[in-house]
Amino acid sequence: MDETNRRNFLKDGLKFGTAVVGMSILTELAASSFNKNSGIARAAGLEPEHEIYAFKYGGTLQRKMAIFMWNTGYDQDAPINYYVWAIKAKNGEVTVVDTGASPALGAARKVPGYTDPIEVLARLDINATNVTRVVITHGHWDHIGNIDGFAKTFPKAKFYVQKREFDFLVKSPLVERKPIAFLFDPPANRVLAELAGAGRLAIIDGDYKLAPGLDLLLAPGHTLGLQVVRVNTASGPAIVGSDLAHMFRGIEENIGSTFVMDMPAWIQSFDKVKSQAAIGKIFPGHDIAMSENYPTVAKDVTRLV
Repeated sequence: MDETNRRNFLKDGLKFGTAVVGMSILTELAASSFNKNSGIARAAGLEPEHEIYAFKYGGTLQRKMAIFMWNTGYDQDAPINYYVWAIKAKNGEVTVVDTGASPALGAARKVPGYTDPIEVLARLDINATNVTRVVITHGHWDHIGNIDGFAKTFPKAKFYVQKREFDFLVKSPLVERKPIAFLFDPPANRVLAELAGAGRLAIIDGDYKLAPGLDLLLAPGHTLGLQVVRVNTASGPAIVGSDLAHMFRGIEENIGSTFVMDMPAWIQSFDKVKSQAAIGKIFPGHDIAMSENYPTVAKDVTRLV
């Protein structure tokens, strides 16, 4: 690849609002390992079944494939969308996964087609009466940047984050250092700390039984404490994978994006998560297929399972 193409690739990455983070930059913070055999049992037929929905709050955005598939495809374009997800129980209880970006962040980051995720959720009657949990998969601006709005809109909800992620976002000065700072949102980190002080934040250390039929699985690599949600559904186990991979292809090929804090941990996370559900039932963070290849139930809302 010539020098001009390399410069364009890096420029695209910064426009997306993130930066390439080397594996070694956070070595001492990411050194701990996780147990692939966590003790959380596979979803049994006796566990409650849930439905999973994807809510597109931004997109479509065109970037280079190499950004999302670890330096593979500098000459290929890759469209992405921005999402939050909701898991609905048969009793109507709702667990929301991630908060998306706030309106201010959507404007500042120039997210195309931006709509406040709270408004998109409302299209499926997801509101203050039925949201009891909000899972924060990781601390990047497009996944946690609307946490203040969510805390106010869903006052009954408890928020869930991994301890490794919380400690980095709230306690580590590295979160404000270049190039890491491009990835995160300081106001959201402050709200996270406030929720902890108010007793509305559950800080999880490893794999965790969230509710019958719902498990949190620690899956670091993309960030130090990324977590995914394993869901029992009518068609078997499924996983809301967030940025475990940005695209379905990344899951299939075990290739993460260039936004990585610990590559060895990421490779192990692929192995762990793929042992818990079929590949086609592991949903990535930004693939446009979640908007295009599944049944539409409202504007920008699709039913994944």
